[in-house]
Amino acid sequence: MSRPHVHCYGCGRAARVILRWLHQADLIQIGQVCNRSLESSRDAVAFLGAGQAVVAMDAAVNGGWLMLGLPDGALNAAALGLSCRMPGQPELVFHLSGSMPASALEPLGAPVAAVHPVRAFSDPATAVAAMPATWCVGEGETEPLSRLKALFCEAGARWAEITPAGKPAYHAATVAASNYLVALNDMARSLAQRSGLDGNDVAELLADLQQAVIQSLRTASPEQALTGPIERGDEHALARLLPAADGAGHAELFRALGRATLSLAQRKRGELDSDAALARALTSRPD
Repeated sequence: MSRPHVHCYGCGRAARVILRWLHQADLIQIGQVCNRSLESSRDAVAFLGAGQAVVAMDAAVNGGWLMLGLPDGALNAAALGLSCRMPGQPELVFHLSGSMPASALEPLGAPVAAVHPVRAFSDPATAVAAMPATWCVGEGETEPLSRLKALFCEAGARWAEITPAGKPAYHAATVAASNYLVALNDMARSLAQRSGLDGNDVAELLADLQQAVIQSLRTASPEQALTGPIERGDEHALARLLPAADGAGHAELFRALGRATLSLAQRKRGELDSDAALARALTSRPD
């Protein structure tokens, strides 16, 4: 497989990780990198270790691949804007959005696809090293999607494909699994810190617990992995927990998650109308 020239319009954290990973694997050549300012483009190129920083793409994009690393809400406008001023015709174009369809790029007049890497990019340098074995979910036209699959899989990615109609539910799933996990950890940390635990131990203690649960979910269903006072139907333990959550300012979230946990526990036991006392406690408002 020859190394394509990949140009980038909107080189944020995800785009930087993808480009650097593929470039380090010697699978692509990085072409023009275009951000809102030349300074931002240069910063991206410095991270990538290759490429040409620009504020407007020129004819060098002709025949290359163009990746758009923009937020979902900016893709339609960017595609329309670029279609009016693109100085050359890319061989294919793709974006990295998990919820927007590849068809958002059709105004560019090239074959279109989308690849969503299932990876957190809060620390791009760390994310690059973790990219091998990362799931990448593709969607789009058959030919460009096939070429992208070959490229990403050669770099070590795991690959799955989805239809445009399925992308919002898929992306919601990834948000729930990652972003909401961070929000849960934030709530847990604030509760643990109020308990009197040594602050230096809290982050590691909770991360170890969450990691053990996540590991169990690799081979078990959520029902099988569920433990704790709600799963046991222990209303007395719950009665002691709710005031603690209320006092830490987490009444609404703690109760909402408790109700979801109760539904899961009832499915586990096959008793959909059990645990009336728990249900009342979790729907009550804090005093």
